[in-house]
Amino acid sequence: MKQPDEGHIPYKNYKTYYKVVGEDTGKPPLLVLHGGPGSAHNYMLALAALAEEGRQIVFYDQLGGGISDRPKDDSLWTTTFFVEEVDRVRKHLGLQDIHLLGHSWGGMLAIEYMLTKPKGVRSITLASAMISMPLYQTEVEKLKKDLPDRVYAALIKHETAGTTDSAEYAEAMRVYDARHIFRGKLWPKQFSSANPAFGDSYKLMWGASEAYANGRLKKWDKLNQLKEITIPTLITSGQYDELTPEQALITQANIPGSEIKIFTAGSHCAHIEYPEEYVAVVEEFLSKHD
Repeated sequence: MKQPDEGHIPYKNYKTYYKVVGEDTGKPPLLVLHGGPGSAHNYMLALAALAEEGRQIVFYDQLGGGISDRPKDDSLWTTTFFVEEVDRVRKHLGLQDIHLLGHSWGGMLAIEYMLTKPKGVRSITLASAMISMPLYQTEVEKLKKDLPDRVYAALIKHETAGTTDSAEYAEAMRVYDARHIFRGKLWPKQFSSANPAFGDSYKLMWGASEAYANGRLKKWDKLNQLKEITIPTLITSGQYDELTPEQALITQANIPGSEIKIFTAGSHCAHIEYPEEYVAVVEEFLSKHD
């Protein structure tokens, strides 16, 4: 496999980092939208294995995260800003005919993008993707109540008091993360970002933590608009995912003709926990719709 093509794309006086893995063999490439916001593409790099099937995989760090620029203008952090960035990446790289995969917040972004009716998108994969933040928070509250009593008490105490930056809250979140974000023993180094700190966009848009989404997106809800997505759609989730299987099934019920795969014993990062199985599921889906 050839070395990745990488560089920066100008967008609104800033620079968006991108990486293209694999060779162009004529198959529509897969454009990957990472989660966060304020995270980076690196934790999605398990999907680079799809390039072995002769398909280019396009990753990028959304502005505000990873090694893309991190603007200090808080007014930028809106869904419209990130939707326009998707368009800019496509135009700059000449991605006229693509498959689209969005994970977590990236799935929310993919939904927002598809509701603009873009041309040239063959399929969409919603990987552990939220469809309604009120629904998501309701489901997460159920997961929190199943944690050890002391952990649950610490989460609620600091969320109520507005002290979620405390060491006790961070420790409680580590327990939550180990159950619902990544269930592996050790995070693979190859999937770590060169700049792992989340950008300001995370707290402003998402909120205090994965367990307490109280930011600008807290009322975001596209459940009633999912029927407008008419292209082939794959929905994935993990058995222990914070994007619970219940939410994934609701997504499937509201997108006509969509397919679903729940990864047994998987969590929010099932693509890292079960990379071979995950890649095989996605490749089979993409190949059907090339």
